[in-house]
Formats: sequence, structure tokens, C-alpha cells
Amino acid sequence: MANPMYGQNKADNRIDKLKAGKAFGVIEVNDDYTMSADDVGKLMVIGTAAKTITLPSAEAGMVVDVLCKVETNAGSTIIAASGDCFFGSVVVTSSTEDQAEVQLITYATATGTVASYDNFDLDHDSNNLGGHVGDAIRFRAIDDTAWQVNAVLTTDGTNPASIAVINAG
Repeated sequence: MANPMYGQNKADNRIDKLKAGKAFGVIEVNDDYTMSADDVGKLMVIGTAAKTITLPSAEAGMVVDVLCKVETNAGSTIIAASGDCFFGSVVVTSSTEDQAEVQLITYATATGTVASYDNFDLDHDSNNLGGHVGDAIRFRAIDDTAWQVNAVLTTDGTNPASIAVINAG
């Protein structure tokens, strides 16, 4: 429920939460989780490896932040809703070597074939993925099809190469 007009704070005490420094709700994901529009704006914390988060259908202005509380394993995935896609940049750095690689997907490429860019995979020990404890990802819906991604991920792999974090599901 939204806040009433004119500064009233009866409906959901959101103003009190903001004053206390608690701007976001937090959802710890320990099982596969399908987000609703009401979850948008909350911090999604991956608390167990190999879990799947499905985003709601994109609407311009939606923001979803995801934080890895644990090291992710193969099978940790963030999925765009049917007909939606991801674009943007993902930097993967090695925690064991001084190496980094970037995956850059343009808006035109992603929206041209959305089914080829609807998965965001995480795995902390892969050379072409990432997802270490403390890694954070931000998804911003810029229209009703595309989520812009901004992520810096870490891998235990020694030489990140052929980054494929954003891919076909």
C-alpha cells in the first residue's frame, strides 16, 4: 500500500523507516524465489548457493538489487520474466590473480533477440562467471522489456575469459 498524501504516515510507516535509515526491505533467498512487483526496491540477498530468482515483468523505473551473502555455485541464476532481457556491463575479476574481463551487451543486441539475453548466471569458481561473497548486482528496468545491469563480480578462477554471465536461459 502506498503512503497517503500530505506527509501522513498511517498506511505503511515507510517515512519512519526512511528516517531510521532503513530505506529498503530485505528478502533472503534460501529457496528459488519469484519476485512480485511488491518486492521491487527490496534487497534480494542470496543466502544459499544454487538458487534461482525470477524478476517480475519489467516496468520502466523498477530497481532490484541483489547481494551474494554466500559463494554462489553453478545453478545460481537470476531470470528475466518471459519476454524480458538483460543488457549492460558485467565486470568479472579474479580473486587469485590480477585479471579482469568485461561482458558488454548493448540494448539493441539484447532487445533484438530477448531469449538470448534472459539469464544472469552466477558461479564463484568459474572463469567465465562470478559470484563471490559480497558481490552486488543492480538491475534497472528502463522500459517494459529491458533490464539494464551493472555488476562487478569476483571469481576464484585464475583468468576470467569469455564472460557469459548474461546468456540464453
